[in-house]
Amino acid sequence: MNRRPHLLLATSVTLSLGLLAGCSSDDGGAPAASAPATTDATTDATSGPTDPPAAGDGESAATAAATWLQSQAASGTVFQTEFDGVAYDDYGLTGDVVLALLAADQDDAAQEYAAALTTDEAVAAYVGDGTTAQYAGATGKLLAVVDAADLPTSSVGGRDLVAELLALQTEEGRFSDLGADDYSQTISQSWAVAALATQDAAPQAAVDYLAAQQCEGSGFPAQLSPAAPADCTPDVDATAFAVSALVVAGADEDAPVVVQALAWLDSVGATDDAGTSWASADSDGPSINSTAVAVSALEDGDADASAAITWLVAQQVTDGDDAGAFLLADEPDVRTTAQAAVALAGEGLDDLLG
Repeated sequence: MNRRPHLLLATSVTLSLGLLAGCSSDDGGAPAASAPATTDATTDATSGPTDPPAAGDGESAATAAATWLQSQAASGTVFQTEFDGVAYDDYGLTGDVVLALLAADQDDAAQEYAAALTTDEAVAAYVGDGTTAQYAGATGKLLAVVDAADLPTSSVGGRDLVAELLALQTEEGRFSDLGADDYSQTISQSWAVAALATQDAAPQAAVDYLAAQQCEGSGFPAQLSPAAPADCTPDVDATAFAVSALVVAGADEDAPVVVQALAWLDSVGATDDAGTSWASADSDGPSINSTAVAVSALEDGDADASAAITWLVAQQVTDGDDAGAFLLADEPDVRTTAQAAVALAGEGLDDLLG
């Protein structure tokens, strides 16, 4: 695998992400404006192998995925998610697409979709109004995506997202949501830390709080707590986003927290003739989404992700109108394809957010 230059973010993660975002994504569980909330880090997408491109040809597969993604929504618009027969604007999903296009070196297209996230209405719908409600994961993810797309971050939708995100930090270093419900979790903490790191504004207390979530000598749990509980259960998606965020925030690739988390990921991956994959927390079978975010974490930790990229390549649709897409429940899925595209390009969040 040809790894692109690793970008050290002295000036500066995922999730996901995530994953991910409004309805079912990787920003750590922030609800969409109207669709029901979910705390899923990534949608669990599985598929059987199709006739793949040349084995291990991740970059060309990423380009095919990016091309398909752009066919699913007009340039400069917000992608939508359908729930119960009703279509909702999905800002977190649009952020995933932006990162996928950046990973595939389609920067102009990425910037046009990112711009759609910066309107006053989009910002308020995604992160909250900032007075009665605000979601840490969504705020962090939006800030990170806008910055990655090379758009101004000092005023996003007329708002200072850095200041608003810092205002959500508790004394112990946790970023908690404002409002009646707190959806914050490990992935939302990861997005907040990573986003602030890109602005040279990540408080050490927040970085330390994230690192302290690690289950002893292994991965990271999905939910946050003042200290890792004795019965701590690591989660693949949470571990992947936490590793990426810590690297973005300046953790060395050989730091124990990174090495141990990646070793745990390696231990729970499944390897067969198709390559290496990971299952999500709610599935026994391989998940495209969880495998994709695991690849990004491996890239950020400068570990070998080639077997996992080979597995992802083998899951891609390669012919027909949906060539380039990845499937969820046997149907082409935008979020699954976006997350896979980042991994196929051999990109970690450190690379993208740099």
